[in-house]
Amino acid sequence: MKVRKLRQEEHIKTRRLWEKIFTEDTSEFLEYYYSVKVNDNEIYVIEDGGEIVSMLHLNPYQMRVKDKVYQTHYIVAVATDERYRHQGFMRQLLNYAMQVMRERGEPFTFLMPADEAIYKPFGFEFVYEQKREKVFGKKCEDSTLEITEVSSNHCQEIADFANEMLKDYNVVTWRDEKYYQILLSELASEDGGILLAKRNMQIVGVFSYARGAELQMHEPLTKERVILQYAIYHLTGNESDSVLCTGYGTEESKPMIMAKVLNSEFDFDLKKAKVFLNEVV
Repeated sequence: MKVRKLRQEEHIKTRRLWEKIFTEDTSEFLEYYYSVKVNDNEIYVIEDGGEIVSMLHLNPYQMRVKDKVYQTHYIVAVATDERYRHQGFMRQLLNYAMQVMRERGEPFTFLMPADEAIYKPFGFEFVYEQKREKVFGKKCEDSTLEITEVSSNHCQEIADFANEMLKDYNVVTWRDEKYYQILLSELASEDGGILLAKRNMQIVGVFSYARGAELQMHEPLTKERVILQYAIYHLTGNESDSVLCTGYGTEESKPMIMAKVLNSEFDFDLKKAKVFLNEVV
């Protein structure tokens, strides 16, 4: 059985396998994924008698490395039907997809592993440890500060703010208007959104959050911790509940993203770089 790249109109056919393997994902998330993300991603599959039994998705992300922006792909949804495991299908899919990206000149690819041992034999190594901290809210005492929910009209200005906030990182997911429009859709599927903090009409904080099983804040961007606390209070309505903030803090650090360099001419050591990678799909 050979690897085949699906046509875009065929992408929906992989939903059955996704639902079978990734049972933790909600129907709301899958509605988002199969109405938004599959419009510009690539899906490679192995079939048996017309049935998709193994798959791998490549989701496009622009990555800034130092002062240059590259087109890269984030590997997600690597899955094989239980009846067809231990036949080397995942290896076929990974090798095929990496060869495609290599031939296109993409410098590296990355993924968030369920088990790092699966991907180490393919040359993947952890390049990003995500900071995490539980933060308590605080009632806002700053009359010049306004916290509101972001709409699609704000996407370009918050992208500009985020890129400025993250400018000191060597390797970082590049943000633009489309990035935040898609992120808004993903967060909405998890009963979440983005809060925007402004002082005297200037952005001073951007806070992505999802309620899901529990309220979490992803990658809060601000130079003032107290503004993060105000944003958390805006969501919880009290000062007694803490919220887990990922991509922030000093309490703990968790290995999160693995990457593999695809082209030898990409002369950059990702392991030694100052890296900030997103955890969205």
